[in-house]
Amino acid sequence: MNFTAESTNSKIMPAMPIDGILTPIAEIKKLLATKELFIFDLDGTLFNTLGDLAPAVNYALKQFGVREISKENVRSCIGNGSKNLIRRSVASGLMFAAGKTAGEPLAGKSGAEHLDVRDNEAVAGILGSTGFDDAKIDEVHKVYSAYYWEHCTENTVPYEGVIEIIRRINATGIADKRDASKKRAAMLTNKPVNPAKKILEKFGLIGDATAADLISAYLCGDTTPERKPSPAGIFALLQQTGVAPEKAVMIGDDMPDVLAAKNAGIDCITLLEGFGRPENLLPLEPKWTAGHIKDFAELI
Repeated sequence: MNFTAESTNSKIMPAMPIDGILTPIAEIKKLLATKELFIFDLDGTLFNTLGDLAPAVNYALKQFGVREISKENVRSCIGNGSKNLIRRSVASGLMFAAGKTAGEPLAGKSGAEHLDVRDNEAVAGILGSTGFDDAKIDEVHKVYSAYYWEHCTENTVPYEGVIEIIRRINATGIADKRDASKKRAAMLTNKPVNPAKKILEKFGLIGDATAADLISAYLCGDTTPERKPSPAGIFALLQQTGVAPEKAVMIGDDMPDVLAAKNAGIDCITLLEGFGRPENLLPLEPKWTAGHIKDFAELI
């Protein structure tokens, strides 16, 4: 059975603390010991990119006369690629300008009062009724993309333990990228390749002329065969690295990551303290859960 991001209902669980629903560290350690390929998401997993995403979103909104939204609102709109980020952000700004609200589902608020930004039909309805058709959204996205490309590394930082965990994965060295006896790190993101590469290069994960890339393979929203939640990117990375599915693990923080792993038939460690929300992730029944990478960085 294939899962899609649209097939889940973000309203079926209320906001909740994650205490008591995390996989015991001993079990995470046992899982990681069996893996050779570690496929990481980027936004909300490897890097906190919100400090650059939010200003870029609001710059684009302002150019088109749309009310700016808070950093937390931008966080709610992240997921399924930058075009969806812009669609949700524009709809949110329009709702706020009308004296209404937008973001995660709010108990007791109707659709006329509050926009659930993960409700694709509701977002489309607001955009359509205000003249933001696909062509205009493309214009907003173009302005956003140009600004974000220029500023995408100014306030972006790796999460605690990230650089260390990737160095540790590579500690034995990789003589041959298709030698499946070696552990290696990969990345699969719906983010476009240009800003993704710029971020990885800034923090020394790729582009070192004197050594092999610490991220040995990566696919982005405009280079992968299909974006997450499709499993196509995972299948492509498995083929590139020569690693069997049972030896790979996806590590991500949002619904597209979990669903891509399910669709590909590989294990996934779902991070509940990234950009995704537990109330959206837990209905997917993730087998392995953690707060964030820092909680198991020393286990690899």
